[in-house]
Amino acid sequence: MTILGIYLLIFAIFFTIGLPIVLALSISAILLLIISDINLLTFTQEFLMSIDSYSLTAIFFFVFAGELMNSGGMTKRIISAVSKRMGNVPAGLAIVAGISAMIFAAINGSAIATTVAIGSIMVPAMRKENYGAAFSGAVVAAGGVIGPIIPPSIPVILYGAITASSIPKLFIGGLILGVLIGIGHGIVSFITGKKRGYYRKAVSAAAETHIDEKNDTSSKGVIWALFLPIFIMVTVTFGIFTATESAAFAVVYAFIIVTLIYKELDLKKLPDIVRKSMVSTGAVMAIVGSASVVAWILTYNRVPQQITEYLLEYAHSEMAFMIIVFFLLIVVGMIMDLTPAILILSPIFIEPVKQFGIDPVYFGVIFLAILTTGLITPPVGTLIYTSCSMTERPFSEVSRELMPYTIITLVIIFAAVLVPEIVTFLPNLLFK
Repeated sequence: MTILGIYLLIFAIFFTIGLPIVLALSISAILLLIISDINLLTFTQEFLMSIDSYSLTAIFFFVFAGELMNSGGMTKRIISAVSKRMGNVPAGLAIVAGISAMIFAAINGSAIATTVAIGSIMVPAMRKENYGAAFSGAVVAAGGVIGPIIPPSIPVILYGAITASSIPKLFIGGLILGVLIGIGHGIVSFITGKKRGYYRKAVSAAAETHIDEKNDTSSKGVIWALFLPIFIMVTVTFGIFTATESAAFAVVYAFIIVTLIYKELDLKKLPDIVRKSMVSTGAVMAIVGSASVVAWILTYNRVPQQITEYLLEYAHSEMAFMIIVFFLLIVVGMIMDLTPAILILSPIFIEPVKQFGIDPVYFGVIFLAILTTGLITPPVGTLIYTSCSMTERPFSEVSRELMPYTIITLVIIFAAVLVPEIVTFLPNLLFK
């Protein structure tokens, strides 16, 4: 376990001094190669091999599709359609934000993209209705957590590529869990809104989206947005498309809808949208490459096998193992960002999962859900910082408002740990 301790110490130092994740991972990998007396050319070899994956190309397509949808008015239509059906309920706008995040997550698959897209519209709307600024930020940050759980999901693609798990099964496995978390968030918003007197009509959010009623803001307009996630899930589930093919289709579909039907996409902005999508994807791929080198070094030094032996000593059953992993990943999620955590820990845990005979889909969904929750827990909490920038409120205030959402999220995930059928029911039903 010495090499793991050295790595954690090195990474902790780099994290403390604020070094970017990709540099912290890369330098850590190089130092570990030197300590392990391995040729440094291994870094380049493993880096390139890890990103040379057909499955990973889906990341760019989903990011690109999300950018097209957001720029072309699809996000605004989703929010407007949901708003009109909420009526005068406590925290109506907050509930609208949560539902809209679930729908957008089912199109985009990214936590940060979901938070930014929904928050850019809903935070100003909630503030105009006198919702607390920190609460508004907490609502959209909590909604972002659903992004990597509801299919399609970029983290699922990463996990599936690393562990050779079935991406379609992981997609479907996260569906019920993601919906339950969304419902839990809605209950928290309702209770908070009733307590604080957030009673203004949610329909006013439609006005905040600045959409002309004559420009297809009715259900006829939003139906095009809702069709896409359904199409992706059906085609991937029944093997018509791979996840990458469905992502490529999403780009073509989104482009056609926002240019020919909504007619809101300024084609002059298309090069900027492509560039932004490529930069976002490039950043993810760089982290994938460097984290994969670290994972390879840990595997070379038999760290996964050592952890397996350690867990087997203390966890005498499948459920005991899952409970230990549940609490361990909560701590990991608090101190490590989502992507590097997935890439580093996936190869470490996959061996004990096999040893215990645990359903890889069940474990994968739980694994990703817990780490995703880390996006709204201090001290790292990427989505907390994102919300702080949108609301101009301090980290401590937004974190405090997020606490009830974090608790309900973890409670629902723990319920799925105890009742695996919450995750496995649909995959077992559809994939026989």
